Amino acid sequence: MKKVIVFVFLFVLMFQSWASADAANPISVNAVNVNGKFIATDVSPIIKDGRVLVPIRTLASLGVTYQWDSKSQSALITKGKDQIKLMANKKEAFKNNKAVQVDVPVQVSQERILVPIRFISENFGYKASYEKLRSILFIQDGNYKVDQESLQAEDLQTARQAAISLPVQFSFKSLSSLEKPGANKEYTYVFPRGDSSRYMYFSNDWSAGNTVVEIKDGVAKAVWQFTSGNGLDDIVSSAGQRPSYNYVEWVTDIMMFNDENGNIKAVYKDDKGQQKDLTAKAKSYTDIIQPIPNETRKQ
Repeated sequence: MKKVIVFVFLFVLMFQSWASADAANPISVNAVNVNGKFIATDVSPIIKDGRVLVPIRTLASLGVTYQWDSKSQSALITKGKDQIKLMANKKEAFKNNKAVQVDVPVQVSQERILVPIRFISENFGYKASYEKLRSILFIQDGNYKVDQESLQAEDLQTARQAAISLPVQFSFKSLSSLEKPGANKEYTYVFPRGDSSRYMYFSNDWSAGNTVVEIKDGVAKAVWQFTSGNGLDDIVSSAGQRPSYNYVEWVTDIMMFNDENGNIKAVYKDDKGQQKDLTAKAKSYTDIIQPIPNETRKQ
């Protein structure tokens, strides 16, 4: 538990809209969310020449089909009547047999095909955005709608999984001191007991800072971001509007975090006020949200 408490005070947060990455402003991708669902992949997205490439199979839920020709090292990607042909190690591609230029060629990693998501999204009409706060790539097609039913589910695990599947939006400038690329490999979500409409997020880094997020009308908004000194109520710097509720108490309500071994852990108080913990193996990003025994939604 001592390690958990240390994590509460030592972390870093980031957020940035979708943009080209470069050597001076590198990005990392911890997870890919397609149409509101986190996609489990056996090969992580990579950054090549400042562009994000994702395993092509992650696009299957968007109705994309593909064929890989190992002899010519080319991928033929089809969506409806449109076809794109991409070739490994070549910046020339073909859309419906017309030559076009691509910033970065197809990559092959661990026998998996990775394609430049910005090029694919622009040519197939998808919306791709990168959330720097949690290092998550969001991809949506034109028909995507937020799953309101899951957000309002009585089952708190379902509702919380839907909540963290929303891209976090900012209406204020985030703290520049918290912009540290690549700091989100290990991270923590903190929820008030019986509630899925708000959470705190922080990466398990040896720096101080976190973000309070509220869910309303299918939108996740960062309402406050702060760094702290001797405890969460010792505010050193902040941005946004400090909420009136006691966010410090959430830390002893429910903390869910991952560790360096790929395990998900939860530390919480049971209905008798006794501290408990549980451990699970993660298969996808949403697995960090575990069911808390005997927890009921607050009315």
